[in-house]
Amino acid sequence: MKNRLLAFLIHLALSAVIAAVVMAIVFWVWYPAPLHAAVGVTEIFLLLMAVDVTIGPVITLIIYKPNKPSLKFDLAVIALLQLCALSYGINTVFAGRPAFIVFAKDRFEIARASDLDANSVAKAMQNGNQTAVAGWTQPRWVAAIESPDPKRNQEILFSAVQGGPDWPLLPELFVPLAQVKEQILASAKPLQELRELHSKDDRLKLLAERQDSEAKWLPLRGIAKNMTVLVDPASAAVIDILDIDPWNATAISSK
Repeated sequence: MKNRLLAFLIHLALSAVIAAVVMAIVFWVWYPAPLHAAVGVTEIFLLLMAVDVTIGPVITLIIYKPNKPSLKFDLAVIALLQLCALSYGINTVFAGRPAFIVFAKDRFEIARASDLDANSVAKAMQNGNQTAVAGWTQPRWVAAIESPDPKRNQEILFSAVQGGPDWPLLPELFVPLAQVKEQILASAKPLQELRELHSKDDRLKLLAERQDSEAKWLPLRGIAKNMTVLVDPASAAVIDILDIDPWNATAISSK
């Protein structure tokens, strides 16, 4: 029993180290805070990690016998199955990462890699649009503007009405954020308005201590949770993302 317990602890320690590395990549690189909450990946991913970390060592605890002829083969199969499950989970999380944060019309929206329109991606690549190239690490900040082709704009409009992809999911429309500076500043609102909407929110007290207290804000529509983007009032450069839902505050204040 002592040997089984030792094998279990060794397997558990190795699994925990690998899981810690994967979690660091997921939460610091692919889903930097607070985007993991905006996309809603936290609970699912942590559950996946908990199952993957524990199930392998538990099986090892059950089958481990020092003199068993097939012990090495059994342990190799367990490790392979555990690795396959981990790889599947990582691939799923990577595909669902926020590849772009897109300014469209008067707000920012999160565009996951798996939600991007494949035909639009291909068109963007054919046109040599480097702004539309999704990175392997943190999401890229871009803007989506109307197509120069009126016919294409009509196609997009009709498709969006029927539930198809709208501007934020069409990389062919992506341009650098600086190109729509004036539109961002025209749509952005002063922080005082955000403070009034969230007058009872303790998180807003931190804004009074920030050097960027004169910044403006725009809503960020997430997958699981909406948030707020702070932008510089002069350059329109993105300053920060706040875990505050401006739309929810508006709904509350209107009652």
